[in-house]
Amino acid sequence: MVDVIQFEPDSAVDLYSTAHLMILHQGENAIQLLNEEAENLRNRGAREELNACLHLLRVVEELVEMEDKGPIH
Repeated sequence: MVDVIQFEPDSAVDLYSTAHLMILHQGENAIQLLNEEAENLRNRGAREELNACLHLLRVVEELVEMEDKGPIH
């Protein structure tokens, strides 16, 4: 899994690239992994990291949904 704690997107391209890589490596499990990571970050009170994780989760869910509707590549 991507080290979400160190993830700091400089642009939307970085965010979508990271999300795409997570899907390639983890498939739909990426959503579960990010949800678990978000819960851990929430429990630790790590707000900035939680924000990055939630943004990444949103994009991963968006890309998975798009892929379900038809190939995106």
